Amino acid sequence: MPDSSPLAVCLGEGLVSLVPSVAGPLEDCRTFHRSLAGAEWNTAIALASAGVGAAVVSRVGDDGFGRFLRAELRRHGVDDSAIEVDPEAPTGLYVKELRPLPEGSVDSAMHYYRRGSAAAAMSPETIALPDVSRLIQRAALVHTTGITPALSDTARAAQDAVFAAPRESGLISFDVNWRPALWRGRHDEGRAAITDYARRADVVFCTGADADAVFGTSDPDSLRTLLPQPRHLVVTRPGGATAYDGAERIESAALDAPVVETVGAGDAFAAGFLAGVLSGLSLTGSLARAHRIATRALTSTRDHID
Repeated sequence: MPDSSPLAVCLGEGLVSLVPSVAGPLEDCRTFHRSLAGAEWNTAIALASAGVGAAVVSRVGDDGFGRFLRAELRRHGVDDSAIEVDPEAPTGLYVKELRPLPEGSVDSAMHYYRRGSAAAAMSPETIALPDVSRLIQRAALVHTTGITPALSDTARAAQDAVFAAPRESGLISFDVNWRPALWRGRHDEGRAAITDYARRADVVFCTGADADAVFGTSDPDSLRTLLPQPRHLVVTRPGGATAYDGAERIESAALDAPVVETVGAGDAFAAGFLAGVLSGLSLTGSLARAHRIATRALTSTRDHID
């Protein structure tokens, strides 16, 4: 990756996703397809597909799944040099359960097996590793989400270290990605943490449903009043999005595209918007690019575009 190229660094957990070969209850599924998953890793792959230099900061286990995930990143042109290998803790995974819908697409439920994973042991020491600190120092953008601080206290401290690091011109992007199961028993703490990250970021993404759950409103203008600090705020809904660049506000409808499954589309959308910002596109252009890339994630049961 040339040092002169714009670089986006994505911080978060990579997971192996096991996807049934046919839709139905898990107890009836005999075969599964292995795939890469994890919100920040999905975004990194989509950024690379959009021509942006992308790297991932994370930890994986010293196991076959961890080696598979790193190989998948390299296959998609994403730098994996800042991924630490844990000799003891395993790589996290989840299993999808697919339910067929009448219109021909599928709905999915996720069953996670990530407690005690290698990525949950991310810490400020992770951020201080030489390969990691060099990447972050030269990054034009660091992207993370509300998932990482929910994994563990040390992972939250790692994200805090990224937000607190001195920056000259690099941007921080934050996708709310509210996961109530990860914050079980401490939802108020989670909402407060996510609100703090959103107020300190330069670019913020949030679905209407997550906005309602975390901030108490899904109305874009009300949300902008609550979060005036980030330059860019993007609020998505099934039919489109509302985006802000400072005081500028535009709305855009989603593109008409066939839908197999929606998981991962939000990560691809964020990558498209960020690619537009990094290449100097207007708010309208960045939003259009976001919609175009998001449609590519809707056509399969993988979480990332290929």
